[in-house]
Amino acid sequence: MGDWIIRNVNDGDEETVAAFGFALHMHYLYHGDFEQKNMFLAEKENEALAIANLTYHDTFHAAGHDDDPGFIRYLTGEISFAGEEEDEAVKDALLNALIARSREIKAQHPEKRIVLNQYIDPDNLAEQSYYLKRGFTIYESIVILKYDLSRPVPAYPLPEEVQIRPFLLNNDEARGKYHLAEQDSFNGVAWSLNHLAWMQGTPEMVNFCAFSGDQFLGNTSTWRVSDSHSVTENVFVIPQWRSRGIARNLLCTALAYLKEQGKTVATLGTYGTNKKAIRLYTQLGYELDGFRLTLGYEMD
Repeated sequence: MGDWIIRNVNDGDEETVAAFGFALHMHYLYHGDFEQKNMFLAEKENEALAIANLTYHDTFHAAGHDDDPGFIRYLTGEISFAGEEEDEAVKDALLNALIARSREIKAQHPEKRIVLNQYIDPDNLAEQSYYLKRGFTIYESIVILKYDLSRPVPAYPLPEEVQIRPFLLNNDEARGKYHLAEQDSFNGVAWSLNHLAWMQGTPEMVNFCAFSGDQFLGNTSTWRVSDSHSVTENVFVIPQWRSRGIARNLLCTALAYLKEQGKTVATLGTYGTNKKAIRLYTQLGYELDGFRLTLGYEMD
């Protein structure tokens, strides 16, 4: 080790965390899934050099997979440096801290398959090379698609008994209803209730939800990336209501809304193996924008 130390973040580190960016600072202060024991500082003479944090991916607490030894539960690690230049020795030490903490979590869940993952752009060969040398391997690809909002937004018929409307997730009952429908739609995988509550404060976030009476059928969420760019994510319909045009109507409702707001592009991501979703999105007019790779390190 060099003349620096690695330690956990503590209660006196708010200003230190803030120096690594507004988003991380807000997560540290207000996001219930960010725990100090999962955050690490590289520090030299009381000056922060870099920070690493570990969060539970949506898959980690997925319901209904306890009897499936092959189901992967991800822990997502991130490392950020204070300056533009990275010190590889510091990066190694922080990655070691993330791996060690992941092993502690694995020891608490010995029956579960747990993988520490990183999301990396495919053109960032240096970053890929670094993690491959450290024993990571490629687990998944994420397809990024975009919709040009200068184009007309298509319209499709909707079953008479179905209504689509904005829906605020601003109370426990609403979030609970959403959470159960998301779990049902994604085979037990869903945002944590902490994350769901946190995302309601995201700029310009709107949930467009489908209902039949009081029954929650599906969702598309939008939130702001920039003045011209928003996303259309969290697209789902519960299984018993699929193949009835609800998903495409949810997306088109969201796209029409974004177009009215003056946005020029909307993007979404989906797993490269999800052929059904990719077919739906491309039929609506989404086009390929790029990829992201999921590199993972399995805990043994």
